[in-house]
Amino acid sequence: MKKITLLILTLLSIFAVNLPATFAQTYFHTRTLAGHKISVQAVAFKDDSTLISVGGDSTLYAWNLDTGAQRWHVEVGLFLISDIAISSHDSRFVVYAGGLFFRPYIGMSYTDDGDIRGYLTGHTNSVNTLSFKPGSSTLASGSDDDTIRIWDLTWDAWKNKPVQTLRGHRNNVESVAWSPDGTLLASGSRDRTVRLWNPNNAANTAILRGHTNTVNSVAWSPDGTLLASASRDDTIRIWDPTNTDTALHVLEGHTGNVNTLAFHPTEPLLASGSSDDTIRLWNLTTGEHQATLTGHTGSVNTIAWNSDGILLVSGSSDDTIRLWEPLTAVDITGDGSVTYLDIIEVAENYGKTVADGANPRADVNKDGIVDIEDLIVIAKAVDAQAPIDSQAAPMLAQLPRSSSFIVEEVQQWIQDARDIGADAQTIAVLEQFLTVLTQQTQPAPEKTALLANYPNPFNPETWIPYQLAKPTEVTIFIHAIDGALVRTLPLGEMPAGVYQSRSDAAYWDGKNAHGEQVASGVYFYTLKAGQFNATRKMLIRK
Repeated sequence: MKKITLLILTLLSIFAVNLPATFAQTYFHTRTLAGHKISVQAVAFKDDSTLISVGGDSTLYAWNLDTGAQRWHVEVGLFLISDIAISSHDSRFVVYAGGLFFRPYIGMSYTDDGDIRGYLTGHTNSVNTLSFKPGSSTLASGSDDDTIRIWDLTWDAWKNKPVQTLRGHRNNVESVAWSPDGTLLASGSRDRTVRLWNPNNAANTAILRGHTNTVNSVAWSPDGTLLASASRDDTIRIWDPTNTDTALHVLEGHTGNVNTLAFHPTEPLLASGSSDDTIRLWNLTTGEHQATLTGHTGSVNTIAWNSDGILLVSGSSDDTIRLWEPLTAVDITGDGSVTYLDIIEVAENYGKTVADGANPRADVNKDGIVDIEDLIVIAKAVDAQAPIDSQAAPMLAQLPRSSSFIVEEVQQWIQDARDIGADAQTIAVLEQFLTVLTQQTQPAPEKTALLANYPNPFNPETWIPYQLAKPTEVTIFIHAIDGALVRTLPLGEMPAGVYQSRSDAAYWDGKNAHGEQVASGVYFYTLKAGQFNATRKMLIRK
């Protein structure tokens, strides 16, 4: 990669866009952990650099989050493992639970090597959920036998029976969660209710009603003032545990079962994972949806934040674990925003390994090499600031006419991105970048012209190419054969250049100004560029 000249740095600085305040809460997929053979069911942090996960393959995995490598993995039985929990009091141990053919299962292993330490017996059907009381070795478990059991996991009590059994749910218990101060236990059930319990005397202190289907997950805010519940009715309800008559907020937007919830440890932010393959972030101050994280190709079954909230982890039925990080993780230049300058920083390190001196910040996914996967993460972050189309015109209008950047290298990035299956919007970001650079290396055309649209005839969309001899304001008008104006395409101030490819030609989707598909027939399109006007004919055939 040739060294970027001062001219290019000046050129690319034009792309810098100040981020809106809410952008700081946007998270980007930076890494993927692959190893599970079947659906990932649960994840939990041992510490900020170690993640424990379990899947339908009944295998425990420990991951080094600094490198993305596996520390170890071990099969723990022939059972479907549904949940795991790690004690904040003693993170040496992980407890996992599940069952198969009505056989309940709670096992305990070391988090350092996965060796089986022992088992807990007492439930009479599959165990769905586990939760440790904060700062203790007290464990709660919920089961398809409709009960919740409380266990004392001190060293000499592992083989004892549960110290409490909580009865009251009328169907499977799907989720349990301790309040931060350990005085209350919340549970969600297939009976469509959320219940609060005093675990000391097994008293059911409140029943929260409102969901219309199974409650899959319950979670407490870090200060204990809010309780969230997620359901197969595709909603999330936010409750005040001191006034449980009515939910404070009903969060709607998921289009499938909401399976899992996790509160951000320091901000009023809730993450939810759904069978619609997405993660949503919710602002708990307003109750509004803040962002949707996409990328999983299967149901999102489990999510967890690390201790400071700079890392969100999700496990899915697509057999992968994804790591999501905020703006600071992808702001390579450290200037407080993610722009084309960050793409340039990746470019200068492209193909290099960190061991050979590449900028470690450019290795976004921390796999030791700066490559197309890092570039894709940055491209998504650039696109998140504003739609590419809205950025393009003002940026292009300000660029100088020369560039020493190697266009062929950007073309190779685009091909690399296609080869690994990057999404269309990421490709569009890189193609827009290529357009900018190409126009800097090509001489301006001698005259302004309107070119033939393609395809023609067309159905339902077409591209309208043109060329400009000098920078000017550009608008395209589309008229019906009777002269009636059908659509106006304002392209804004555009620099001199040839706009012929699908990434930079004018685009018409075959619809009128009201969003209605127009009828078959002959139409005319007119280019107005400063004092220049030209009209050509096109045909829609259905």
